[in-house]
Amino acid sequence: MMRIRILHEDDHLLVVDKPAGLLVVPADQKSGPTLLDRLAAELGYPVLAVHRIDEGTTGAIVVARTDAARVAMEPLFREHLVQRSYLALVSGTPSPSAGIIKSQLDESGDVVHVVQRGGRTAITRYAILARRGRMSLVHCQLETGRRNQIRAHMKALGCPLAGDRKYGFRARPGESFPRPMLHSWRLQFRHPMLGTEVRVEVSPIEPALRP
Repeated sequence: MMRIRILHEDDHLLVVDKPAGLLVVPADQKSGPTLLDRLAAELGYPVLAVHRIDEGTTGAIVVARTDAARVAMEPLFREHLVQRSYLALVSGTPSPSAGIIKSQLDESGDVVHVVQRGGRTAITRYAILARRGRMSLVHCQLETGRRNQIRAHMKALGCPLAGDRKYGFRARPGESFPRPMLHSWRLQFRHPMLGTEVRVEVSPIEPALRP
C-alpha cells in the first residue's frame, strides 16, 4: 500500500492527496481505516479533520496537526474563503457550457436533492474543459460546501458524474468506472496562523480526468 502523498506541510496544517475508497472520518455502517487513521499510522502522530470529501473522491484535502489549527480553519470554510476547484467527468454535455448553479439542497437523506423550498443554499460555478467521447470534463468551483454538492448539481443538469450510480449514472456496454469520477484539483487559502498563501494543485491518476 502506497503512503499518502503530502502536498503541503507546516507546523499547523497538512494538505494531502486523498486516494479513492477512504472515508475521511468514520461513518455509520462503514468499516475499515479512515484517512485520519492512515495518516496517523504513517506520520506517527494523530491529525484532525478540517473538512471532508466523499469516500470515492480523490485529491487535495486539508487536515490539522493541532486542535488550535483546526479551530482556526473553521471560519475560512464557513465564510467560503477557501478556493476549492474540482475536476468532474460527467455524462453528456452540460447546457449552457459554463455557468453558475444556485439551488437549495435537501441533505436530510442518503441522496441529496435539489428542492424548491427549504434546504440549504448551494452554489457551484462550472465550465466544460473538454469532451471525452459521450462524456464531458468539467471544472467545478465550490462557493459553498454542502454534502454531495457537485454530484447533486450535475444530476440536476441532467449530467450525472461518470460512475455515480447513486445520482443516476447508467453505464453503457464497454464502460467501467470504479467510482464517481470526481477529483479535488486545487485548494487555495490564506493560512490562518502564519498569514502565508497556501496553494496546491494535484493531478488525477485517471487520464480521463486530466485537463
